[in-house]
Amino acid sequence: MLPSCFHKKKGFFTSIILFTCLSATVFAGDDNSKDPCAAIAGNKTASFQDAKACLDYFKFDNDIAQQTIDTVRKVIGDLYVFNDIAASPPSVEGLSIPAVNISYGLNLIAKEDWKSDREFHEAVALLLDKVQDAHLSYSPFCYRQFIFWQPIQLNALLRNQRLVANVAYIKDDIWPEAQSSWVGCEVTQIDGVEAMDMIVNYAVNNNGESKDANTCFNNIMNTKSYFHGWDDGADDLGYHRFLPAQEFHNYTMRCPKNGTLAVQEDYDEPFTVQVPWVAQVPPNFQNADTYWSTFCQSSHQNVTKRSTIHYDIHELKTIHEGEVFALDAEGNPTTNTNQNGVGNSRGPYIEFIQLTDDYQNVGVIDIQSFSIASNDRQAFADEFIAGLEDFESKGVEKIILDLSSNGGGDACAGEFLINTFFNSTPDYPSDIKYSPFLERVVKKAYEQESTKWIDYHSSGFNDSTWITTTKTYTRGKNTNAQFSQSVTLSCASWDKTISTKNFTNTKWKSSDVLILSDGRCGSTCAIVASRLRLSHGVPAMGLGGIRGNRMQFASFPGGESDRLSSFLMDLEILGISDDPSAPHPFPERADMGWTFREVYKPTDPFTGSETDLLEYSAINADCRIYFDDNNADDIKKLWADVAKVVLAGQCPLVEENFS
Repeated sequence: MLPSCFHKKKGFFTSIILFTCLSATVFAGDDNSKDPCAAIAGNKTASFQDAKACLDYFKFDNDIAQQTIDTVRKVIGDLYVFNDIAASPPSVEGLSIPAVNISYGLNLIAKEDWKSDREFHEAVALLLDKVQDAHLSYSPFCYRQFIFWQPIQLNALLRNQRLVANVAYIKDDIWPEAQSSWVGCEVTQIDGVEAMDMIVNYAVNNNGESKDANTCFNNIMNTKSYFHGWDDGADDLGYHRFLPAQEFHNYTMRCPKNGTLAVQEDYDEPFTVQVPWVAQVPPNFQNADTYWSTFCQSSHQNVTKRSTIHYDIHELKTIHEGEVFALDAEGNPTTNTNQNGVGNSRGPYIEFIQLTDDYQNVGVIDIQSFSIASNDRQAFADEFIAGLEDFESKGVEKIILDLSSNGGGDACAGEFLINTFFNSTPDYPSDIKYSPFLERVVKKAYEQESTKWIDYHSSGFNDSTWITTTKTYTRGKNTNAQFSQSVTLSCASWDKTISTKNFTNTKWKSSDVLILSDGRCGSTCAIVASRLRLSHGVPAMGLGGIRGNRMQFASFPGGESDRLSSFLMDLEILGISDDPSAPHPFPERADMGWTFREVYKPTDPFTGSETDLLEYSAINADCRIYFDDNNADDIKKLWADVAKVVLAGQCPLVEENFS
């Protein structure tokens, strides 16, 4: 968790807050100190202090910092579509949108004499996180190799009409003092503060995954049985990939008396336990030197000093494909397989489940990711159509489309799903931020008929003229923000890779389908869910969140994102990596993501207003359900509870849920 000063600051943080909070760590490394990384190498776990000493051993390097900031600044200035609006966002009821001037923040970071390399990189990551756009991120992989666990893992349950913090499970494998008898106990206080107040406060002010507080709440309260492996930077209450701000937390708990159930609320006397953060140590290093060479060192460290700029494509590809973590999301050693981050997966993608007993006429389509690997597209399409045919033959009358914890992925996979269910859907207006540099990139792409940029088209415009003929809108305080013509993404190349049998849905109307989402339906998933809800009238049920607070069912629907690793590979393919405006690779092993294409909600007439952007619109769920003591550890029981609502017709479409 972050220091308490971050818990209270909702707007853009000042230099005093930023540097006081992030500079609180004592630098452990000097020329005469013992190698702290060697002291824990080969161990399964390490204490907070020992892991911290290793991570803070690497000294701040001003040249590395300057190259890093220059790259972030170029991406933000030329490519990030929400840069202007982030600095001065609109006020939208139901959304929490702090104002973050990224350029100003980078200036502050550049002026600081950081005590360690880690502190600098964490400051950059935190700055971008404050925008609350999960597409916008900076990931310094050097400092994402340890996994920090709280041995007490919490979830939020509705118990006797109260939302409580419950001990979902314990991790005695990393902290033997954790007691299995704590499972099912209610946590009443954390560090002397009412538990639910502390959790909500943390979710609202410290989780950057969404502009919806309910989604942020869900994001920090993972339920073990409902985890698709969304490893997104891991800033929840009990799991971090970055160094926590404090060594211990104090949990005050009350447990049901022996022989009673939690819902009976007959408790033993409360007690308080001091619980440490325990670091899971990555493999494959022996000391600080090998830690650096394995996880941190980049072949691009001095790229700006070379006369001719060429990129290490192997390194960029390794980063882009997610082969950068020594431990997976569950703490197991990786085997160079892709980690399931936001919009980043290699299956499983989809599962069809027919419910049983009183709910056998209800089927669930659990879509876990839209990030369909190219060689899996045919299987995904075949499985989807076969699943619908199977539901049809078995008399399934209602469908729960579970999009919870789906980080998005391939927009064309989402298009396939919508079109299979409801035939074609009109494209939502979208555009791309204009810069002279991006104009050169797009022109070169059309000249060479290469890279993704040739897949964008605009009615009435040929080749690259959709980017050269600009439109002007107001974004934040910038009244002269330049954007491309309205563009659509062609899925022709995606469609060419699959051949599917004809399937026409004549059985299920919009009212027969229900979207179920914990709000962590992001990116492509968010756009799919929004289009189903807005254009086809499919109702949506929110799962979890803060009780008494309106909830969105989708997050960061801003449009389409890119990552520096893939963008640089495109530049190398196009032969323009030496363009003076091109961002350079990071000098340490790191990656950055951003939104480059913004999507609007359907309006008539189209105005290009920032308040019509999906990213800055509130689309609330039509009804709500919560985890409870019965369904929290069994997803099929949860689905049965949802089916009961569906069959009773208790989740109708509510038109005023869109603003």
